[in-house]
Amino acid sequence: MRTVIQISAAFLVLDGRDKSPLREAFVLVDGGRRRCFRKGDGHIVFTDLPAVEHTFEITAAGFRPARRTFRPGAGALPEVVVMQYAADSPWLAGINHYRFHFTKGGAPLAEGQVQVTLLTGCGALRVVDGAKKGRQTLALSGGYAPMLLYQDYEAGGTAMLLTGYDRGSGCYELREPLGKAVAAGTALRPRWTLDTDREGTAVLPGVGLLMQREELEFSFETEGAQAKKLTLPPPAGACPAAVEF
Repeated sequence: MRTVIQISAAFLVLDGRDKSPLREAFVLVDGGRRRCFRKGDGHIVFTDLPAVEHTFEITAAGFRPARRTFRPGAGALPEVVVMQYAADSPWLAGINHYRFHFTKGGAPLAEGQVQVTLLTGCGALRVVDGAKKGRQTLALSGGYAPMLLYQDYEAGGTAMLLTGYDRGSGCYELREPLGKAVAAGTALRPRWTLDTDREGTAVLPGVGLLMQREELEFSFETEGAQAKKLTLPPPAGACPAAVEF
């Protein structure tokens, strides 16, 4: 008898601003519909998939589509998909946000990708107590807010993702154990990956606890170009900003 090997894939689909679950997200598997299980916390689980590589396209009204590739043996943890607002999203009404227009060599950076890091010190979280390599919790300054979870952070070249908060210990939980020790006082700087549209436009909504200052300094990086730094006021309404690589 031939044994048919099947695998499962899981995604956690979240609003890019406040990290709330996007319960209305729709997922295509290899271009077609497939049965899935949905949880109220934003998890979408596919089971009984053939043990081959699969492409998932995740869409939600008002957000840019996201694509993910899943390979057998990728691991049991759900893929976290933080959805990015579309430039014409109706959900942006009443939300303070930056509306970036990226150009490269004088032309729009169409369908490109830009890494944005908030450099301003007041926008960073700081490690309260040092932590050894392999630890999966951190005590951080700034208190607790749901919008700080599932946000990418950069700390001395190390990427981190906060996935939970233990009120008993006052520590944040990390998705992956620390790859190296971190010292007390280390700054965790927020970092975003923005996908541009055909006009080179991408939206970054204001995240309250991270963007409360008169001026904010950002670093912008894209493939094949020198990194750029820009100082901007906190977003108020739709705050336009041009970045030339």
